[in-house]
Amino acid sequence: MRRERVYYRVFWDRSRWAYWAGVCGVLLLVGALYAQTLNFKFVWDDEQVIYGRADYQSPSRWLEAVRQPLDFSPNYFRPLALSTLLVQIWVWKEDPAPFHAANVLIHLLNTALVMALASRLWRASGWALLTGALYGIHPALIESVAFVSSRYDLTMTLFLLLALWLERRFQGTARVVGVSLAFLGALLCKEMALMFPLMLMAWQLAQRAEGTLRERLATLWRRERLLYAALGATLGGYFAIRYAALGYLFTAPPEGLQIDAGTPLQHGLLLGRTLTTLAALTVFPFFSITPIHHSELPIPLRDGWAWTQLGIAVLILLGVAYWAWRRPSGGWLLVAGLVSLIPVLNLRPLEFAFGIFTAERFLTFPLALFLLGGVQLLRLLTPFPLRASNSPRPQAPAVAMALPVAVVALWGVGLLGATVYNLPNWRDAEHFWRWVTTASPQSPIGFSNLSDLYNKNGQYTQALEYAEKAIQVAPRSGMGYVNKGVALLRLGSPNEALALFRKATEIEPTNVVAWNNLAVMLSEQGNHDEAERIITQHVLGKPPQHLGHQALGLICARRARLDLAEAEFRKAVALMPTPTGSVALEGLQQLRLASKWIAAAHYWMNRGELALAEVHLQAAAQRDPDKIAYGIALSRLRILQKRPAEAKRLLMEIQANGYSDPTLVGLLNEAEQMLRK
Repeated sequence: MRRERVYYRVFWDRSRWAYWAGVCGVLLLVGALYAQTLNFKFVWDDEQVIYGRADYQSPSRWLEAVRQPLDFSPNYFRPLALSTLLVQIWVWKEDPAPFHAANVLIHLLNTALVMALASRLWRASGWALLTGALYGIHPALIESVAFVSSRYDLTMTLFLLLALWLERRFQGTARVVGVSLAFLGALLCKEMALMFPLMLMAWQLAQRAEGTLRERLATLWRRERLLYAALGATLGGYFAIRYAALGYLFTAPPEGLQIDAGTPLQHGLLLGRTLTTLAALTVFPFFSITPIHHSELPIPLRDGWAWTQLGIAVLILLGVAYWAWRRPSGGWLLVAGLVSLIPVLNLRPLEFAFGIFTAERFLTFPLALFLLGGVQLLRLLTPFPLRASNSPRPQAPAVAMALPVAVVALWGVGLLGATVYNLPNWRDAEHFWRWVTTASPQSPIGFSNLSDLYNKNGQYTQALEYAEKAIQVAPRSGMGYVNKGVALLRLGSPNEALALFRKATEIEPTNVVAWNNLAVMLSEQGNHDEAERIITQHVLGKPPQHLGHQALGLICARRARLDLAEAEFRKAVALMPTPTGSVALEGLQQLRLASKWIAAAHYWMNRGELALAEVHLQAAAQRDPDKIAYGIALSRLRILQKRPAEAKRLLMEIQANGYSDPTLVGLLNEAEQMLRK
């Protein structure tokens, strides 16, 4: 007996070391796979998320920054995940490598937690390593890791997986407190974590397969009342924090931001399309990996594929219900995955850009549950153990043992190949948007953004080409017309550009950039009143926040209201994280010249607006003006103000310094005539 115990101890020690070696191997594989992202640039919304606001740039403004919703929606309140980005902004500024490195590190932690959960669930090291490897290399998570702005999904997943691990690892008060704090951390990273209490219930039902569902729920309630009460209190605390920061729990998004779901029947088709797309990405992500999942919205009732997807979605729900009944230890894990997806299934239409109805980053957490459930069902259906166990299992035919494992191995190789193939598309903006135009050719977003990129790079012919493709693909999307207008403007066709900007506002009344460009061009043509009205109604106060103030500064400068222009330019610069090279900063530099203010003062004197002329001359005096030009302007103003004595004194001082010209002589004569009268 002693010899037998020694044998099992040695066997257990070897098995444990083999498991940890396997864990390191999986993490090395995933780390090597995503190591190339450290050389990637910022793409898509990264620039806006990371550098889009001035309050992100200084540690002293941290509290101000995290108390605000994200620019994409007034309902996106994610202070904890945002703080991880802010720290990196303060330390590394514009270097994308540390941001990508942090995403890879969090993904590795998530992968390790998936293996830890699988190991605790099944006490089967081989299956745990397989589950972690499948999660780490799954191509549906490329967006989550390679896209810096997916930090919200990665950190939420980290805290939710940690909560599940703590739920299995600890007992008593430590368990309740640990799970609750992890839940709160997830909520402060992304709102999708709201479903965790319901998901946890399904997770725990998967661990208790004895008895009827009613009996298991009753047992669960008796044993876990304290835990669920703590989770309820945590949820209440989160709502209190949210209300204290925002002043509301939820508010209606701006017009045009929310998906148009259409009629109830069309909304049902949208639900089916969303669920089927996410399920397909989980099971067969080989020909559907794309950052832009596009659909005509609302979905037309004549769309046969949408009806097919709705039918598939129903079959998915029935299938998961069947497995939850027949194989609770695996089926309820699948139920938990579906429950965690509820906030992003478009039950309440999501807030997305034109035509997008779902995103792959939504699977960052649910995928772990789907893989755990799927692998558990595979374990139950195959006699092949893939584990170190003291109790031998009945031997089965070799084919029965090898076939399921071979299928999973082949699937895993396919996952790895798809990730290796698609990951480089995220390396920089041009490659990314070119990939989007190929992967989602029905969406105008890739074409529009590629056109915008070429406009910014001064490649106006290429910008025009892709803008026209965007219009061809989606005539009802405004950005194609905006980018085409910018390209034509730079190519010397301002009237065509103006018409395109106006058309973009008619097609898409919520398009801030179109309204801004239209107003600026109208101002250039002298229509300042309409331009100011447009900016006030359609641009000011909307993200990007600096745009409206910058446009008002331009309009005021063209109206010779340099005092107002300076104030607006300062507001714009204060709202810009990187004002270098901006129109607002250039405007402020121009307004440092006293000659600009003196010229504006003459403009207002010509129109009899003497108070405004005084304001501009006072500003000129603060900018070290040319003494002669300033003295002549001021003496002219004093004459118009019926103060000839002051005007004569100023003019005599200029003459005493040896300067005289017809303008000075004329003003001096006018002042003397007024004095004689």
